[in-house]
Amino acid sequence: MEINLQAHRCPTAQILMNRALEAFMASEATELVISTIEPSLLRNTEARLAGLDLKAEVASVHSREISDKDLQIWQERFDEDDYGDVKNVVTIAVSKAV
Repeated sequence: MEINLQAHRCPTAQILMNRALEAFMASEATELVISTIEPSLLRNTEARLAGLDLKAEVASVHSREISDKDLQIWQERFDEDDYGDVKNVVTIAVSKAV
């Protein structure tokens, strides 16, 4: 299962992550991949998993620079204020506990 939060920042990014985690835990998928530019979302994801005692964990985290393609897509949907101060897209992989 995969969700790209694009240039959404908190609180919208948090709300979308919460919904994705709920759908993921209710599904038969074994992995949820979240892509985000929100710097606090990794910490928030870990806290959400622990706080709700969900049987899942952050399995890996990767970071890459924001690409021209990302910027092109975001320019149509977001204000530059949403992404102008961010340099990286972080990908968080959440796996269900076995």
